[in-house]
Amino acid sequence: MESDVRIPDHVPAERVVHFDFRNDEAIRHDPYKYIADLKNCPDIFFSPDLGGYWVIRPSEAIAEVFTDHERFTATSLAIPKRDASIVLIPNNFDPPRHTAYRKAMANNLFSPRALATIDPDTRDFARQLFDHFTPGKCEFVSEFAYKLPIDIFLNLMGADLSLRDQCLSWIKLIFRGRSAEETGQGFIEAYAWVTTWLKEQLADPSRNKGSMFQALLRMKIDDKQPDFEDMRSMTLMLFSGGLDTITSQMTHIMHFLAESPAHRQRLIDHPEDIPVALEEMLRRFGISFIGRSVAKDHVFYGVQMKKGDVVCAGTPIAGLDADQWDNPLEVDFDRGGRRKVKHLGFGAGPHLCIGAYLARKQLTVMLEELLPRMPNLRIAKDTVIENQAGATMMLKALPLEWDVTD
Repeated sequence: MESDVRIPDHVPAERVVHFDFRNDEAIRHDPYKYIADLKNCPDIFFSPDLGGYWVIRPSEAIAEVFTDHERFTATSLAIPKRDASIVLIPNNFDPPRHTAYRKAMANNLFSPRALATIDPDTRDFARQLFDHFTPGKCEFVSEFAYKLPIDIFLNLMGADLSLRDQCLSWIKLIFRGRSAEETGQGFIEAYAWVTTWLKEQLADPSRNKGSMFQALLRMKIDDKQPDFEDMRSMTLMLFSGGLDTITSQMTHIMHFLAESPAHRQRLIDHPEDIPVALEEMLRRFGISFIGRSVAKDHVFYGVQMKKGDVVCAGTPIAGLDADQWDNPLEVDFDRGGRRKVKHLGFGAGPHLCIGAYLARKQLTVMLEELLPRMPNLRIAKDTVIENQAGATMMLKALPLEWDVTD
């Protein structure tokens, strides 16, 4: 593999390792084994790919990157690094500015009032999607995993479900782009789309019955209503932040369960185990490669880092840390006993994913509603499963089959 990036002078030669999570062939065909094998690399290494960036391997160090905003700023999240012309609120803010926005969003957009009907709505959408499957088979990615998260979110925002494909077009560019140009184009298209949509909604907000949109209108930051620029930024973050990630997580979890009858049957027979089992699967099947920028020159775990260096804190890497987990590639629903496994799948610290509850709800409903309806679930015969690399890892396609009963 070749790279045009010059290795910075402060990077020791022995710490240079190629790792291109957007384009490496190995990550397409057996991504989790490939990531688990990073245990043979230095704890912190520098990849000259994707513009050049540090890769953090120990889960405890990844947690520090997530939590220590004084050393690792969230003002730059993308790898490869993109310009800061489009800001996502609150994702691109550090405390204390981040704190006020996140608190207001958590107390309004993700409040019990805004999400009051999320359980029945999610079940209804999931059942409708299942009922549209050809009896006994489906292509899970396109027929369910892409549709459920965006339909739920469009419903919360009071947006017409016919807008699904328009949103997906730029979401795929942002998360699946293989270069800075492609991901940048995704953000440009997203910015334009959200601008038009939001202006239409604000022209007559009484027409929009979406509970999350109405919460956005009621929200105040430091006792002031957000202006249009802030509302657009928050809306763009909401549209882009949780759709691809939930879709990606669904594909890996269903792939695993389709190939593991014992794990699947346990969840069918003991649905009360789903909350604990889900956390273990979130640990095992991490999906996100999250960027930070070094805020100031400092030494981190014995490595000299310079202000402006890009850093990757990958949740798949954290979840497969062999120093943290015994047999990390194994899915063990009893790994934590009756307690939930603590993992970094939703990040940590001030930027802990604000939509974690929403994600867990959709994943739980998927397991509760689909597994009992798919007896003898299996991967379609002669199928080659391929991972689709990007800012998140997901499967390109997942053809599933199951027995049809009267």
